[in-house]
Amino acid sequence: MESLIPNTLTPSALSSSLLSEKLFLLSPFRKYLVAFSGGMDSHVLLHLLSILKQQHTELSVRAVHIHHGLQSVADNWPKHCQSVCKDLHIPFKTLFLDLNIESGESLEAVARQGRYQALQDVLQKDEVLLTAHHQRDQAETLLLQLFRGAGVQGLAAMPVMIHAEKVFHIRPLLDESYQSLQAYARENKLNFIEDPSNKDNSFDRNFLRNQILPQLREHWQGLDKALSRSAKIQSETKLLLDQMAEQLRLDCTKDSDTLNTYNTLSIKCLLGLPKEKQRLLIRYWIAEKGFLAPSQKKLRNILIDVLLAKEDAQPLVTWQGVEVRRFNHQLFCDSPLTVHDNTQCLSWDGMRPLTIDSLGITIKPSALGGLQQKGRSFSIRFRQGGETLVLVKNNQTKSLKKYLNEIAIPPWLRDRIPLIYCGDRLIKVLDLESYEKVFR
Repeated sequence: MESLIPNTLTPSALSSSLLSEKLFLLSPFRKYLVAFSGGMDSHVLLHLLSILKQQHTELSVRAVHIHHGLQSVADNWPKHCQSVCKDLHIPFKTLFLDLNIESGESLEAVARQGRYQALQDVLQKDEVLLTAHHQRDQAETLLLQLFRGAGVQGLAAMPVMIHAEKVFHIRPLLDESYQSLQAYARENKLNFIEDPSNKDNSFDRNFLRNQILPQLREHWQGLDKALSRSAKIQSETKLLLDQMAEQLRLDCTKDSDTLNTYNTLSIKCLLGLPKEKQRLLIRYWIAEKGFLAPSQKKLRNILIDVLLAKEDAQPLVTWQGVEVRRFNHQLFCDSPLTVHDNTQCLSWDGMRPLTIDSLGITIKPSALGGLQQKGRSFSIRFRQGGETLVLVKNNQTKSLKKYLNEIAIPPWLRDRIPLIYCGDRLIKVLDLESYEKVFR
């Protein structure tokens, strides 16, 4: 389990004070969750934090080990990690994953996604996730993205900090060399795990790490540092492009009225932009919604099949977890619709909440707006066509189709809106505000 580290290494420049400067500058929070694999990198980070915690007693540090369940040798690692954390007086927990690898899926990608999801699930309020990625990891990531034909976003590789809605993630060692971590581990006699799967060159990263990069480093000294610098430059370029894309997004939502609730883009505005800005804005808009970026082919389908479609057409472009459509001169992007039977009819007393499983929503009695009375019964139905709505203001009727057109409900969502009936009389359509809470 213990790895040999060359004694020829120069002394490490790593220190707890250097780490504190980075962490305290990047985050206002002082609670840290370390992703602890038991390997050299995360052990160095955890050791530094244990010293920092002694110097700053207000700090909270805990470690989580992810057991992927992919190799039997890993069954011993949680015990090792627990022992390390006990010696460092750091709370420890192991999380076990049950990964489902579909045919054609990348094992690396599925494991990475499962790992980060598990870490995100255990993050506490105001707690910062710390991972021990370093300069060599950054160099590998940049080259992998380059070989996949990535643009600026991919070539920016790994950011030192991510601050999303639910996650504050910092990589405090990203500018540190692999040799510096090695030297620190040797100086402090750290006992760490060597994952045998790191020698399996069937994985892209391992092939690059074990076969290609050693030869490149022999020819180009300081390669990792140079590639890391390139990633940083790309990251700065990405920031500037994002700022431009955000301004374009604001410009292309100005003429949206009720549709602005859906965070749509004006097709007229998009078509008035040069092609490169169209592509930039659409990629940015989709990423901001939290969806997987479209491939070049899918992006081209959006630009041609959706933006240039006839006004009454209903084009659809899909990829993993995403559907892009158009309606009322607007571009829509959302998750795939759930399976829903619009022929169902649900009885409701109007006094207790009613759950609609196919939509994953619950209708509260307040949706009736005071129409409920003891002993009065209601039902929830869905659009079949030909319905008329009784207007409360003047007791007149209006075609449901016309009403949905007036409030600009997209056609693909119209048979998913709960309709409230009293007997055979349609008395209420779930209002737009409630509808947004349901579908967005």
